[in-house]
Amino acid sequence: MTEERFLKITDISSDGDTTEKIEMDSTCIYYGTPDNYTVEFDEIFAEDMKSRTVLRVKDSICAHLLRRGSINTELIIEKGIRHNSAYSTPYGELMVGITATDFISRADENGVYLKMNYTVDFYGDVNQTKEMTVEVGKVIHGRNDKT
Repeated sequence: MTEERFLKITDISSDGDTTEKIEMDSTCIYYGTPDNYTVEFDEIFAEDMKSRTVLRVKDSICAHLLRRGSINTELIIEKGIRHNSAYSTPYGELMVGITATDFISRADENGVYLKMNYTVDFYGDVNQTKEMTVEVGKVIHGRNDKT
C-alpha cells in the first residue's frame, strides 16, 4: 500500500571547521516492507531549484538516494563500503566517494526512523562528514492510495 505521510529530514554537515544543520518538514509517499522500503518526496533548494527525491532502503543495511530535477544525485550509502557517486548541480558535476560509518534503519506500519552517518570524499580525501536522519510519521488521513 502506498501512503502519504509526514516527513522530517535533519541533515548535519561538517567540514572540520564549520558545521551546518538543515531541517526539512514535508510530506512523502511511503511504501514497502520494514526491511525494504521507499520514501519519495520533493525537495526545494531555492526558489527556482526543485528536485524529486526517491530514497530506497534495501535489507535495512543500504540506502540508494536518487534526485532528479535541478540537482541530480545518485548516492549509495552502505556501512563500511565506499561507493562512487555522481553529484550534478547547475554549477557542474562531481564524482564523490560515500562511505557510511553508521546505518540504523527501523521501519514498521507506524513509520520510519533512518539514521546514516557517512563521509564524503573527493578523490580519496575526506571533505565532509554527514549525519542524515529521516523520520516518516503517521498517515495523512484521507490521502491514502492503494497500489
